[in-house]
Amino acid sequence: MIRLILADDEPIIIKGLRKLIDWESFGMEIVGQAYDGNELMQLIEELVPDLVISDISMPHRTGIDIIKEIKQRGMPVSVIFISAYQEFSYARDAVAFGAIDYLVKPVVKQQLEGVLDKAITLISEHNEEQKRKGKLQLLERKSRHEEMQDALIQLTDGNLSPNTKSFQETDAQLQGPRYSVLIIEVERLKEETDRWTEKEKKLIEFAIGNVLQEVIIDTGIGYVFMKRYQHVIVVSHDEPEEPVLLAEDMQGKIETFLKLKVSIALSRPVSELIKLADAYREAEQAMEMKYFLGLNRVLSFVPQGQPQSFDKELYNLQWDVIRAMTSKAWPEVQAALAVWLDTIKNETYGNRSLAVSTCFSSVSFIIQELSKSGVPLSERALDKRELQQLLANFETFDQMRSEIIGVFEKTYKEMDSDSGNKDKIVLAKIKQYIDEHYSEEITLESMASMAFMNSYYFSSFFKKHTKQNFKQYVTEVRMRHAADMLSLTDLMVYEIAEKVGYNNARHFSDMFKKMYGKLPIDYRQDTKKTTE
Repeated sequence: MIRLILADDEPIIIKGLRKLIDWESFGMEIVGQAYDGNELMQLIEELVPDLVISDISMPHRTGIDIIKEIKQRGMPVSVIFISAYQEFSYARDAVAFGAIDYLVKPVVKQQLEGVLDKAITLISEHNEEQKRKGKLQLLERKSRHEEMQDALIQLTDGNLSPNTKSFQETDAQLQGPRYSVLIIEVERLKEETDRWTEKEKKLIEFAIGNVLQEVIIDTGIGYVFMKRYQHVIVVSHDEPEEPVLLAEDMQGKIETFLKLKVSIALSRPVSELIKLADAYREAEQAMEMKYFLGLNRVLSFVPQGQPQSFDKELYNLQWDVIRAMTSKAWPEVQAALAVWLDTIKNETYGNRSLAVSTCFSSVSFIIQELSKSGVPLSERALDKRELQQLLANFETFDQMRSEIIGVFEKTYKEMDSDSGNKDKIVLAKIKQYIDEHYSEEITLESMASMAFMNSYYFSSFFKKHTKQNFKQYVTEVRMRHAADMLSLTDLMVYEIAEKVGYNNARHFSDMFKKMYGKLPIDYRQDTKKTTE
């Protein structure tokens, strides 16, 4: 419907115009009426009509005054004037200023209908032209935005030279003096992948994009683009703390309007556009920190130190868990598990892949040693491939930690409840003692006494369960510890011999070569070569 305002200082004229024709049949709606020039201008501002039919001679402001202001302000309002005969030349001037036409009082219905047809045509043409211009402007903005997105993707990849036109145009749009990169990641989409269709994922992407359009693009502070299924934002700002405040605002709006939880990772500000590749890498590394800190957070990049080797500490903690599992109450097992897992988290902090791989190898070692000790384990616990996939799928370290503790709790309860495993538990305790006291004198008789068996029966019992004789087993334990010392310490060979229970260094070297195929000094040199 075309919105129409009628104006005349004589109410009877307005009343007559209302009744003169069927306005609705012309697709018009009378939205207001005015009785002087000031009132008419106020209604035009408030109601934004498409068409005004007004007396040309009005109190306070004339028709010429009204049409001049409309044109000066660029308001899309068409005007038809009504004039007395003596105002004929005045009305012609009004047409020159842009009025559609004029009618002489008294207004004749047929003449009014003819002028309205003309007005409808002009208004329709104007609207179509505005639509066409709007579409062109939209396409231009979309094209410029897509070009900017492409340039920013190349910049964050480190593939855009400062000498290119794209770089210079981007530099002109993002004027600094600081630039930061933010990455947005929707929580829990990974574990719900099977339940989210591609269409639903696109809708989520679109909905978040709308929020970011309002916060980032419409305010002119930066640009948004998709990269590796994540929303990436490049913002230009003055103060260093602005990106954090912006991230908190975006996170709050996404949760309020979309009911979605997201983590937002931020780089440190950089002072040059060419350094956006470094900033993007920092934002990626900051996003990794949610694995250690938890979900639905704003994560600022913090430089991490170089990881230090903690192999020896980890080895000892693993044996603490094994010993607790085979000989202690569950609260003590929990304590050993907590120290072991806390150490892994602290030593791998900031490096998710290292945390997962360390947990996998460490759990595998404990399971392997428990199995060798005769502890009954389920097929699932022994399946390394399933274990690796399981540990890799957790979104946080604490989720992985809970699962690992649950696996060991189930194993412990099965060990504790099955009376048929007594022999295996006895054997595990014997092996634990040997591993703790390998540097001391260990005899068949002393171990038999610990197991409450005579020497002959214990020897048979040990071989039945381990498939090797007692002396051979003790020797292998000592040689394994010796190999660890050769790899991890700078102790002399004779010192290592003493620490693993040998008073004669030559005899120790002969036994070591028999097991590993090389003398201790050669083993140490070969190990160092493989780690260099």
